Amino acid sequence: MTDLDSHLYLIGGEILVILGITIAMLNNKRQKRTLSGIFLLILGFMLAHTVTHLLPNAVAGFIFRSYHYATPRNLWIDQL
Repeated sequence: MTDLDSHLYLIGGEILVILGITIAMLNNKRQKRTLSGIFLLILGFMLAHTVTHLLPNAVAGFIFRSYHYATPRNLWIDQL
């Protein structure tokens, strides 16, 4: 990830810690529910961003491996 991504993850992590502490200190259920939703939203964005960085490499590796082993002599059509 780039330097900007590292800063965004650091800020996101800090926000999650602050929200977690604040949620633990609240007594009002409506406020807890609202902050929990914000917590899950930020966590979801961070996880989705991580997946968008990891998934392209995994898909490219799968395609490369599939192409590498799918030579004409290995295809079942050539055996007919």
